Amino acid sequence: MPRACPQHGRKFRAVARSCLAALFVAGGLVVAPPMPAFAQTQSVEQGFATLVADRLFLDGPNRLIAEGNVEALSGQTRLRARRIIYDRQTGGLQIEGPLTLTEGDSVVMLADAAEMHDGFRRGLIRSARVVLEQQLQISAHQVERVDERFTQMDAVIASACEICAETQTPLWEVRATRVVHDQQEKQIYFENAQFRLFGLPVAYLPRLRVPDPSLERATGWLSPQFVVDTGHGIGLRAPYFIVLSQDKDLTVTPFLGTKGTRALELRYRQAFATGMLEMGGLVARDSIRSGRTRAMGYTRGEFAVGRGYELSFNLTKVSDRSLLDDYDRSESQLTSDITLERVRRDEYVRIQALHFRSLRLVDTNRTLPNQIGQAFYERRFDMPGLGGIAGLRFEVHGHQRRSPLAADVKSVARFSADLDWRRDAVLPAGVLGAVGFNLGVDHFDISPGATGFARSTTRVVPNVMAELRWPLVRGAAGGATHVVEPVAQVIWGRDRVDALPNDLSSLPELDEGNLFTHTRFAARDQREMGLRANLGLSWTRHDPQGWSSTLMLGRVWRKRDLGQFSPDSPLAGGRSDWLLVSSLDTDQGLTLSNRALFNSDFRLSRNALELDWSTQDYSISTTYMHIRADPAENRPSKAAEWSLDGSRALDEYWTASVNWRYDIARNRAARLGAGLSFENECLRMEMEVERRFASATSSSDTTRFGLNIDVLGVGGNPSRARRTCSGG
Repeated sequence: MPRACPQHGRKFRAVARSCLAALFVAGGLVVAPPMPAFAQTQSVEQGFATLVADRLFLDGPNRLIAEGNVEALSGQTRLRARRIIYDRQTGGLQIEGPLTLTEGDSVVMLADAAEMHDGFRRGLIRSARVVLEQQLQISAHQVERVDERFTQMDAVIASACEICAETQTPLWEVRATRVVHDQQEKQIYFENAQFRLFGLPVAYLPRLRVPDPSLERATGWLSPQFVVDTGHGIGLRAPYFIVLSQDKDLTVTPFLGTKGTRALELRYRQAFATGMLEMGGLVARDSIRSGRTRAMGYTRGEFAVGRGYELSFNLTKVSDRSLLDDYDRSESQLTSDITLERVRRDEYVRIQALHFRSLRLVDTNRTLPNQIGQAFYERRFDMPGLGGIAGLRFEVHGHQRRSPLAADVKSVARFSADLDWRRDAVLPAGVLGAVGFNLGVDHFDISPGATGFARSTTRVVPNVMAELRWPLVRGAAGGATHVVEPVAQVIWGRDRVDALPNDLSSLPELDEGNLFTHTRFAARDQREMGLRANLGLSWTRHDPQGWSSTLMLGRVWRKRDLGQFSPDSPLAGGRSDWLLVSSLDTDQGLTLSNRALFNSDFRLSRNALELDWSTQDYSISTTYMHIRADPAENRPSKAAEWSLDGSRALDEYWTASVNWRYDIARNRAARLGAGLSFENECLRMEMEVERRFASATSSSDTTRFGLNIDVLGVGGNPSRARRTCSGG
């Protein structure tokens, strides 16, 4: 007669290891010679460690039966079922479902019935559905667990798509007669596989291997890219990823086009304990430049070399100017550099070698100062005796041209030293005052030639500064806060301007970031001179509803025009153009800013308007730019351009996008593109068409259509969050 553990009330939950062992000890005493309690408990633990059920009883000396909301645990494996029968003599489990078997967070299995052995490590499961990493679903007529490593499945349908009552057919699926899951290598092997889209068979593969969703890196084909453009015709890129070891990999991407394009791209990556290395390139033969082999190569890396120093390098070489543009890697300039730097709280060190190559069709690289070597040392410290903060900066710089024009110098070497000091104080009535100075010393060695510059020149530039700010804060009705701050800064510097080459500071700017500084030049080859006053007024409003606005007006006054700026520059003359900056930020995701420069006659010299608006359903980013002509800046005519990038979510899965750039000065489009993307829990698809018109880097118009399809939920290509099926 079956014996049961004591019950409390109508049903009880639990009887874990101790109750289970006691039952088997009692059963053993009836039909078998006595055995040590430890041995009998160990024998039970080989089946499972913990058992919980509504009803638990013995059926004879060797059979334990658990019924009603049964849960069994063994290590990381958890089993839920309607009924479990455990045979002590064979160590087998007969499980009646519906049952759920989970292994940690990675594997979930649903089935009708099962027979298990060795603590769930071996067994046969019927009418099963396996879910790997909550992504890939595999439905099988029968699942056999051979051991802890291999699981074999028969009559299989696999998909990462959600299957609901109203959508019985998944977007994509793989059907196979047999599937083997190697949990150690994290690979899934399909035999006689058939790939289907929308329920229709599109490919048959006798053998198919894919990584399971928990594997982030595996050797195999990546998602292909289809391209249709005027240069290559109909093309296909098919990248193949090769895992060389845990710390290195190689990607080989052949590219074939119907207009004769034959290209091969390579990318090698390796991780080190102190950094990373990446090398790659492209070799191509095409009809764009018929009969020529075109190539590009690059090397990039970052390494920690000790004592806080970081070594980085980026070396790039191309065979011709239009190669990158023809292969969808548009750049106007290539920069190669080797840099050693260290950044600390009050110290910065950088040693750098650079090489620039312009890809603009109108530039001649051999006449540009594109070979540069430089070193910086900057340190900030408290000034003894005077108080305040001081800064010390040393710079060694050299650049050269390969073939200079008559008006250019071939090479320039410069040593610069700067000492800065500034002390701030709070004056009566809340006025903020500051005093400071800057002493700059520059020594130049200039290559000889018909340039009109001295061979060797030393320049000393002192600047003394005094500044007053008076921030005024006022609260308004409704909780808004207004902040008005007038600023007056006077800087004295010497009036004499030395005749020196200007290769690095030919494009000075005036904006809200440098209005209150002692120089508007980008590099030390030029320094701003003379007695001048930087004046400005700003107003900021903070609204309690979450938006704020800013308005700033400023200008530079000079005692005397020293001719340091070109006549068409906003900084030219005794008085610079007015600088007007406005901005608006809202909690609705809208940001609007405008920067304008205009003279006293309200003639606009420069204007930049930018609007960004992002919400959950759409995003818009548009920019308008207008710059007056300035031959000294290599801009003989005005430049005006309008660009826009936008996207709109059409529904839960579809997103449309558009982008264009319009050259207002030439009254013609520069670029026009539109895209459509789809993404659900198992598929990502992107379509894009783009029209590029002739520009500084391309002499002809090109049209391109691209299509990318990514199957999600397989390997290291995770699916997005699943939707919830509606209905029952």
